[in-house]
Amino acid sequence: MKRHLIDFFISSLAGSLYALSYPSFLGNGFFLLLFIALPLFLWKIEDSTFPKSLCLILGFNLGLNFVGYYWIPHTIREFGQLPFALSILLGSLASIILQPHWWIYAIWRKFRPQLNWSLNKNIILNAFILTLMERFIPQQFPSYVGSPWLHLAPYLGLAPYFGVAIFSFMTYWISLEIIQQLKAKKIHSKTWIIFFIFIFLNVIFYLRPSDSNLKLPIRIVQANIGNFLKITSEQGDQDSFEAVIRTYEDLSKQKSELSPELIIWPETAFPNTFEGPNSPLDESFQRIIQETEAEILIGGYDQDLSKTKFDFIESVFNSSLLISRDKIKSIYHKNILIPFGETLPFGQFNRQIVAYVPAISLFAKGKGTPLMETKAGYRFVTPICYEILDTNFMRGLLNEWGKNYFIVNHTNDSWYGDTAEPYQHLFLSKWRALEFQLPIIRSTNTGISSVTYPDGSESKRLEINQIGKLDIVVPIHKTDATVYQIYGIFPFLMLFALLYMITWWIEKRQIRP
Repeated sequence: MKRHLIDFFISSLAGSLYALSYPSFLGNGFFLLLFIALPLFLWKIEDSTFPKSLCLILGFNLGLNFVGYYWIPHTIREFGQLPFALSILLGSLASIILQPHWWIYAIWRKFRPQLNWSLNKNIILNAFILTLMERFIPQQFPSYVGSPWLHLAPYLGLAPYFGVAIFSFMTYWISLEIIQQLKAKKIHSKTWIIFFIFIFLNVIFYLRPSDSNLKLPIRIVQANIGNFLKITSEQGDQDSFEAVIRTYEDLSKQKSELSPELIIWPETAFPNTFEGPNSPLDESFQRIIQETEAEILIGGYDQDLSKTKFDFIESVFNSSLLISRDKIKSIYHKNILIPFGETLPFGQFNRQIVAYVPAISLFAKGKGTPLMETKAGYRFVTPICYEILDTNFMRGLLNEWGKNYFIVNHTNDSWYGDTAEPYQHLFLSKWRALEFQLPIIRSTNTGISSVTYPDGSESKRLEINQIGKLDIVVPIHKTDATVYQIYGIFPFLMLFALLYMITWWIEKRQIRP
């Protein structure tokens, strides 16, 4: 029993250290902790029975939850207006779903073929299986083992070819190799040679800043609207509505040396609900456009025209709307809804639950994406909130119309308070700029708002709880779509197959009489 408790504690410690490789309450994150935490956890997993491995996975996720996702109870309490003790309990239960691929991995270990999994080729196969599980098993807050490599940007030259998957694979592989080499008390020099070649290739083909004569002057508006004011304005309180709109309008119209061509508001910034592309525009939009001659891209609500506006369940879309001159030019409806925040999985019982927890918004689910294009002809996509963290989804979004010049990410992190979540959200979203070699314009309600460039660097920011505007001339250029955007995970599969065959051939020669 004592031994089991010690192993559980070690797994929890590994989860805590893993969380600290990302931005946390201790700072921006410490990359090298990744190669301490993961081998420590996998060492315990690989030496355990199936029931014990489930306990160790729970311990790892608890450590990850309490150190990395400590903001979940705060969010539950803020969002659902629940008692503190109940929020802590529900936040702890989130440990079950934080890293769901580990539960599937435990099942894989139980039923995988009876092979010698300490051989180099089988270690590579195991790392490959883990990478696929991580990639295709849905996560509530999508993050990958390879994500902390972002600390090394711009020296991540392979990202546009293989995406974050290759960095996850290398992390799993090296972690499993560390365990095996420590057990055997023998260094496998070939493994480390390949690892350092991998790092060398990323360095010599480092990501370079955009070099383009095309410039897009933009203005990001961060109004820092509090949750109470936001909700009352959406519920129809006229004074609250006018306060919100006045703030956005004043910031949008402020005089500066830059004349923006595109003014961007964050997720669900406009309190009232639109009713499709033919909706009449509020006078505030007319005044902003008349004074600035810019187009306005806002986060807002759009009515599902197939349902009555008096049906509050799944009848409104969380949307991005492009307003040009005197009309709504294009509307994108959010495709991926956040469970328990924007949707519920309980079917007919959803209405009863909302009666007790009215803060939950049961949005309608959007499909596909319309064409978004500025009046200068610059095409772009507008993922909302956590959609940008799903690399599979983003590939589909960018490939639907093609020839994109930039990405706009509307989000609202106000529910998370003064925690590390906005920093984690920004950190993970930067991977899409690297993978697709497109600038990401991030517009938030309460911060952090900024522009991420294709080399991983970042513009000046509007920090958390700051009210203001951010005027930036974004350098844009449209090269061909990256290898990763076109082919997705296929180049990684080819690289794995090559590496596996080389390792198989080397091991076969070593055992030949």
